[in-house]
Amino acid sequence: MDVYVKCGLVDGVRRVFEDMGLKSVVSWTVVLEGVVKGEGLENGRKVFDEMPERNEVAWTVMIVGYVENGMTREAFELLREMIFGCGFVLNGVSLCSILSACSRSGDVSLGRWVHGYAVKEIGWDVGVMVGTGLVDMYAKCGRIGAALVVFRNMPRRNVVAWNAMIGGLAMHGKGKDVVDMFDSMIGEGVSPDGLTFLALLSACSHSGMVDLGWKYFNELESIHGINPEMEHYACMVDLLGRAGRLEEAEAFIKSMPFAPNEVVLGSLFGSCYTHGKVKLGEQIMRELVQMDPYNTEYHVLLSNMYALSGKEEKANFFRKVLKKRGIKKVPGTSSMYVGGQLHQFIAGDKSHPQTAGIYMMLDDMIRRLRLGGYVPNTSSQVLFGCSTRDDCTEALEEVEQVLFTHSEKLALAFGLTSTPSGSPIHIFKNLRICQDCHSAMKIASYVYNREIVVRDRYRFHSFKQGSCSCSDYW
Repeated sequence: MDVYVKCGLVDGVRRVFEDMGLKSVVSWTVVLEGVVKGEGLENGRKVFDEMPERNEVAWTVMIVGYVENGMTREAFELLREMIFGCGFVLNGVSLCSILSACSRSGDVSLGRWVHGYAVKEIGWDVGVMVGTGLVDMYAKCGRIGAALVVFRNMPRRNVVAWNAMIGGLAMHGKGKDVVDMFDSMIGEGVSPDGLTFLALLSACSHSGMVDLGWKYFNELESIHGINPEMEHYACMVDLLGRAGRLEEAEAFIKSMPFAPNEVVLGSLFGSCYTHGKVKLGEQIMRELVQMDPYNTEYHVLLSNMYALSGKEEKANFFRKVLKKRGIKKVPGTSSMYVGGQLHQFIAGDKSHPQTAGIYMMLDDMIRRLRLGGYVPNTSSQVLFGCSTRDDCTEALEEVEQVLFTHSEKLALAFGLTSTPSGSPIHIFKNLRICQDCHSAMKIASYVYNREIVVRDRYRFHSFKQGSCSCSDYW
């Protein structure tokens, strides 16, 4: 049954379970895990309610499922029933499982509750495992200051704890702090591993510290005895590409001891887009298509590259070909937690119960952003049926309206109407934040005097008083 769960074969799980004579709480729990993962929470809850008895693992599986799907209230209700109704105590494994789910979903409210519970039950020293889970949770929920407080108060810290802290700082673009933290780690006699260097190289990449990145990469094997893996090479390609040193990145790929994978080539392709290297981008795209022909991100980037370089006819033709092949772009989704409830938005979304109020705020927000200097960035948008941009006033206005209703702007408009004035706004995006939204967020942070934190697919952006923590190096 466990094999079937790990392979995602729920029918196999159910078949074996039905043929079993004696069904223990362990077998029931395995079925529950398989159903939650493979069929969803609704069917999972049915299995959970049918269980003749439940152990800590069964409760944790169900709670984690709710957290990962943004159902905080339901998770809290189960926790309350589990602890106060049934008398269970969350052990270290359960605490870490729930914290991990909070990290993935961005649910800091439940994460804080778990933190308080752990301190009450275990004491201020919650142990290395739970402490590391807390550091990771706070960092990935955008509360890097809280992560640092937890880390500094841990009496014992192993390499996993250091990696969580260094990785969190790297994700927030705090390159200097990462370097200082690494020096402290070495000073305390903790030996770094491959994951430590992945975080180090990532921090160097996001902060433009090319020479330091080279230094760390060269020390991997010579000083620390760690064989560089594909991920380390991908970080170096990203580091060089972001800095505009694409020829050096290309030569580095050719010198690798193994053939580059999709991540390595994808990093270089992204840099081609950033620096407008269309010819090299086309060359890499041909290789990437062979590896993953249905990856929409590469196709959209190349189309945008054509538009940015003034090749709008080519961009137009390319998008028509994609449409004909049935290749659709992954929709951008932004989410945020308000009052313990998850709110999700997609571009042009009008399904939210407060849609009327959100769009009223959005109109006013765009007006105020324009007064603050915001100019819609339409450079990568294709204007269909137009020979030049000057001839397409109407089409340009339509493109601007599309930009105005990007998911992160809708989330921001909702956040401005539903959170206390002056409080931080945290938004979680499934894709990389676009240049237009990045510019809009910077101005909004100044106009509304709010800290706006956006976690996109790659990193955190903390917008304060008109500037971003990434220093526009992203």
